[in-house]
Amino acid sequence: MNIRDAKQEVIHTILAYTAKNEWGGYEIPPLRQRPLLLIGPPGIGKTAIMEQAAAACGIGFVSYTMTHHTRQSAIGLPFIEREVFEGRECAVTEYTMSEIIASVLHCIRDSGCREGLLFLDEINCVSETLAPAMLQFLQNKTFGNHRLPDGWVLAAAGNPQEYNKSVREFDIATLDRLKYIEVESDYDAWRPYALERNVHGAIISYLDMHRNSFYVLEQTYTKRSFATARGWEDLSCLLFQYEKLQLPVTPDLVGQYLHVSELAHDFSGYYQLFEAHKKVIPVPAMLEGDQAATDICRKIVSESPFDEKLFLVHLMLSYLGGCLQEQASAARQAKLQTDLLDRLQRFQKQQRIAELSDAMSAFLKKEREVLAVRKEHGLSSEREIQEMQQALYELQTNFYEYKANQSGHIINQNICGEDRNLYEEIRNAVLEREKALALNTAHLLEMTERGVSLLAESDGPEFTLFLSSLFQNPLACEFFRKNPSPLCEQYRKRLNLQTREKELREKLLNNDRKK
Repeated sequence: MNIRDAKQEVIHTILAYTAKNEWGGYEIPPLRQRPLLLIGPPGIGKTAIMEQAAAACGIGFVSYTMTHHTRQSAIGLPFIEREVFEGRECAVTEYTMSEIIASVLHCIRDSGCREGLLFLDEINCVSETLAPAMLQFLQNKTFGNHRLPDGWVLAAAGNPQEYNKSVREFDIATLDRLKYIEVESDYDAWRPYALERNVHGAIISYLDMHRNSFYVLEQTYTKRSFATARGWEDLSCLLFQYEKLQLPVTPDLVGQYLHVSELAHDFSGYYQLFEAHKKVIPVPAMLEGDQAATDICRKIVSESPFDEKLFLVHLMLSYLGGCLQEQASAARQAKLQTDLLDRLQRFQKQQRIAELSDAMSAFLKKEREVLAVRKEHGLSSEREIQEMQQALYELQTNFYEYKANQSGHIINQNICGEDRNLYEEIRNAVLEREKALALNTAHLLEMTERGVSLLAESDGPEFTLFLSSLFQNPLACEFFRKNPSPLCEQYRKRLNLQTREKELREKLLNNDRKK
């Protein structure tokens, strides 16, 4: 199973395990809710999909890497308790609460979320003293006398034995109590994620032509060579930052992320070639409607060899991907600003705070406390946390800028007088943002249609690659769902027909071979 399908399987399992009947009990009794166990090579995204699945289901998330734990930290410390049995007092060994179970209870208490996902990474690499307790936890969901609360899904992940010498194999009795999912590296499954995250165009372009380089793992007695999905994505972030700072990208730098010397040198050379093409192929100007740039790109499409056309396609996809990401972020930010202003008004009325200055301070403090809880317990993704922090900062900035421009005091009234003026001022700023967003939406539609029209003139394989990659990007699909383009939809339907026809031909050929 690839990582995309594994994520869907985790989400489906969470939905099934947390579904309740009409009496409020769980449809699947906790006893029959098998813990999830993902086994797959390192760096393919097992940890990331767990956090994403919990966020998608709106439940709590607690994560632990078990190789960092000793038996005492995971299970708790022993202490002596006095008990009376048949009239005789005895000393009995008890244990303090497990740090892991305590973290789950903290999440329930602080967030008010009764259901969640407890994720234990590196589960099959625990120390010898902790291994029996972990097996008991997987089988019975208990550490000593402390049980994982009902409503919390237990999931674990580990690496196969060939990737880690310290791996311990589970016995059949344990495996028979787990929901076992084996995950494999798959570039085709990772590519839509990479397009959505706007992974550097040079990386996607390179991997499209060198798919076997996406995941490499070779071990000998003297050398370990590896390149993983995590390494490619982290390298992408660094490339963007190095370009902003105008720092050189060398094979040694690439080799710090891709630990295969031949691959690091090969990609480094390809990256330099990609950047050189970026300077001579005026993709941004062409998409913006510049006629001279359009003529240059049209000449490449009609006269250049296929590899040059590929550079043009990937440069277009990279530029449009960045624009789509900025557009999606701006749309989310506009919605956050509107929601925050509405919540501020309700907060001032509910708390009966007369002066807006006091209401604003208390409101921002409350929102930041809620945000801290959501961050601590994984109830929001890193992107959602950052965007909410930005929204709170902008609200506070608008408030202080308005006060600084006033010559007098804000009158002690509730949403009237100066308070009303301030609310209107902030709401006007939100409306201006929404107007700018609408203009950017129209502009992005025009740019995309220019790119489609240019490549449609040749109607060659580069056009098919561009269309399939564009609509493989979840951000593009969401954008065109909300902002339909007749031109793009026309070619998208044709692409779907071509794809179905190709699949049907392959199926018929396979049937003929079997006969």
